[in-house]
Parts: sequence; C-alpha cells; structure tokens
Amino acid sequence: MKNNVITELLKIEVLPETTPEQLLEKADVINSFISQQEGFIDSELVRAVEGNTWYFIYHIENMEKLKAVGEKIRSLRLFGDLMPLIESDSMKVSFYQKLKSW
Repeated sequence: MKNNVITELLKIEVLPETTPEQLLEKADVINSFISQQEGFIDSELVRAVEGNTWYFIYHIENMEKLKAVGEKIRSLRLFGDLMPLIESDSMKVSFYQKLKSW
C-alpha cells in the first residue's frame, strides 16, 4: 500500500525581540486548531540551536486533507497573530511525501 503521509515544514525567522514564550503562546493556539482537523497525525515546533530560525512541522494523512486544513487556516487567518513576532516575508512553506519509516 502506498504511503501518502505529507510532512509540511513551515520555516519562520523570529524577530530578535520576540521571546520564546511569546512565540509558544501563538504556536499553542495554532496547534490546538490544527490538531483537531481531519487527517492530522502529529506536529512539533523546533528552533535552530543558534539564530532565530524556527520550524513548525506537521504530519497530515495525505495531500487532500492537508489542502483542506490549509483552506481553513487561511480563511480564519490563524497565523495573523504570529506575523508581528516574525521577520516580514520570512515565512516559507515546503511539503514532503513520506517514503519510509525505520
């Protein structure tokens, strides 16, 4: 059976004056919503050991369900509260299809 799990990586550059607590507060709201959507598997938030780069990582069952979640997020402007905490135009999204787990 073909594995269709999609990993979404959302990269952001946090402003130097943004505290981890501020970012985590907004991330918790976003994750609370996404975790209740159909197709959600799991998520995590990681940050670079040095610098201000953070990644939201989401695993969704397939691309169709990911697109549906994305539409809801955009219609609710869920990331709007996060924008004042990050460098403008730093948000980059990429998608990957799972090939194998060990």
